[in-house]
Amino acid sequence: MIYFRNDTKEYISWLERHPNAYVLNVSTGGKHKAMLHTSRCGHLYQPDPMLAHTETNPKACSRHRDELERWGADASLAVSPCPDCKP
Repeated sequence: MIYFRNDTKEYISWLERHPNAYVLNVSTGGKHKAMLHTSRCGHLYQPDPMLAHTETNPKACSRHRDELERWGADASLAVSPCPDCKP
């Protein structure tokens, strides 16, 4: 698992190298929520370096869904699957 915060360039690079992986989009601001997506979900897969992908919402990324779910639970995050990409 890799965690991206304030590093859009590396996050985009990771997405490009891992088309069949998963991304946990972490909510900030005390909400303790995160949404699980596939790495090609339209909500997240917009590889534009001008967008602030990881500045507002950090991303935990892995090739293994269960690894992200465990990490989210350990971080006390309420993890829910994206209703669109259905990981």
